[in-house]
Order: sequence, then structure tokens, then C-alpha cells
Amino acid sequence: MRRLPVFLMLAVALGSVPGAQGPTARTLDIYVIDVEGGEATLFVAPSGESLLVDTGWPALGGRDADRIQAVAKQAGVTRIDHLVVTHFHGDHAGGVAQLDARLPIRHLIDHGPPVGDDERAQLESYVSGVGNRPRTLAKPGDTIPIAGLNVRVIASGGAVLSKSPAGPQNPLCGAFTRQGPEITKRAGDPGDGRSVSLSLSYGKFRTVIMGDLNWNNEFDLMCPSNPLGEVDVYLVSHHGSDTSGSPAFVHALRPRAAIMNNGPRKGGAVQTFQILAASPGLEDLWQNHYSVPGGAQHNRAEAFIANLDEGTRPPGAAADAAPVHMGPANWIKVSASADGGFTVTNSRTGTTKRYPPRG
Repeated sequence: MRRLPVFLMLAVALGSVPGAQGPTARTLDIYVIDVEGGEATLFVAPSGESLLVDTGWPALGGRDADRIQAVAKQAGVTRIDHLVVTHFHGDHAGGVAQLDARLPIRHLIDHGPPVGDDERAQLESYVSGVGNRPRTLAKPGDTIPIAGLNVRVIASGGAVLSKSPAGPQNPLCGAFTRQGPEITKRAGDPGDGRSVSLSLSYGKFRTVIMGDLNWNNEFDLMCPSNPLGEVDVYLVSHHGSDTSGSPAFVHALRPRAAIMNNGPRKGGAVQTFQILAASPGLEDLWQNHYSVPGGAQHNRAEAFIANLDEGTRPPGAAADAAPVHMGPANWIKVSASADGGFTVTNSRTGTTKRYPPRG
């Protein structure tokens, strides 16, 4: 990562960070919500329509559903127009029913038939929790209709976007090394590789959100040719785990800023920090949490981290139980303009950085 000077200016304090915008807004607003290393990202289009990717964990008294609802209120969102469940793991699909009780969900999008015990168990809860809602089984190349945005499915159900052999070749594919079973098994259930992944654009602004799509699946998507081109913001795959985010994927995207939706001890792997640091053209990495595995050497300055508190061990928990963060949660917000420029804001500090349009 290039060590450029950081031009920071004070934004508003946490309680008054501008929320989203109604139908007359001229920005695409993206809220990367803290659900402790699960995934929950809210997109609010200039039209006022909402797209939520994943809902966080199901337990802890609806903690994650409450956090999503609180951010939605800041954003002026009273319902979820489209919910994309990337895959049926508890940290991604677990909070669907709890969220629906707080914010009505109008349309469900997922990869369809489950694979593995974890996905089968979670799918049953997911389907029963939301009742008879319109549901779309996503396929690569599908689009999600949101006024003013181009939202395209680039991977789903283990398949990836078709690409022309004559398309722009990805020179990083030659150095790609597949991960073996001894590494990928740490990702858990094979449902990770079936994640629904999206590219989104608003005018000249572009971003991607991948769910937990694995390192080896990224090769299938990006090699030998790159069907995605470059992006402005990379919403870091798989919480920043080292089973995703290969150089052949990340470096080919050439993002200007990256945002990692990690937890204190979930994701935020050292290898991920290293790959991002070497990414050509990357100016900044923003983090949802301080990463305990990353330590002082790899974590960014506190101005770029939304949550520093690891939490505490629950009462009565085993001595080796991981701490749980139940206190106030902060988020990272992106506001993107159609000219390709964008700002990133840390709600904990009000710190904002402006990234002008390319060129």
C-alpha cells in the first residue's frame, strides 16, 4: 500500500453523522455495519431504494438485527427492498428473521439449494423465518433492478460470470497458486464457495462485494481474463480471512480504497493485510474492527478503524471463551458520486477522507 499523506478533516460527531438520503439524494451511500465478523452491508441508492447484503448472527438477543436497524434509521431506511443472502452460514443468514421483525424485507435473493450440513440447517431457519416473500435464485449475469444503479451477479452457487476469451487478460493469473484442502478446510462448510457475489456501479463509481467466495473460486472468476475491470472501493472478501482475497483477484481490481468488515478475531488475517498493502494504487485500508491477529504491525491507524473494543467474556463462560462485543457499534460509510469520486467516513471519530474522481 502506498504510504500517502492522509488528508483528514473533521466530520460530524457520531450521533449526527449524516444519514442517508431520500429520493433526491445524489450519492450512493454504503454502510459497512459491525456484526462482529459476520457480514452486513447496506446500500442506499440515490432513488432511496435499499439493498442489504447479509444480516449477521442470530444470537445475543438480536444484537446484529438491532445494529442494522440503527444504521438503517440513520440512513432514512424503513424497509429492505432487496436482501441478498450470500450463503447459508449463521454469520451471514442467521439474523434474517430477527431483522424482518424490525425492518420488513420485500425481496429475497440467494444462491438456491444448500450444500453441507451448516447450509441445510440455516436454510430451514431462513425460509421459515420470513414466510412467503418473493425469492430469486441468483445466477451469474443476473441483475437486481435498482433505479440509477447497475447491480450484477458475478458469482453464485459455485458458478461465475461468463467471460470472453478475447477479454482483457489478467497477467497475475500465471503466478496464481491454488490453495489445497489443508487450507480451504479452515473456511468450514463448502457453502463459502457458493456465495452470491455482486458488482455495483453508480455512474463511474464501481465496487464489489463477494461474501465468502474462496481463493480458488476467485481464479475461476478472474482468469485467464478479467471480466470486472477496475473498482474504486473493494469491500474486502470473507472478513479479511486468508482463504480469500488472492493477489490475482485483488490486484487486478486495482481498488483505491478497501474496507474490511472483520471482527476482533474473525478475519483480519496477516496475509490479507500483506496482499492489500502490496495492491497497486491502493491508498487506504479502512477496518470495521481492530484485528487481534493483525497486531500493531498490520492494523491501520485508529482513525481508519471503526471499533477498537474487543468486548468481554460472557458471564459464566469458559475461561478460554472468546470475548463478545455487546457495546455500542460503529460503522464505515462510503458516499459515492456519479463522477466516480467518493468519501469514506468513520462513524466512531467522524473522520472523513475525500477521494476525487480518477484522472
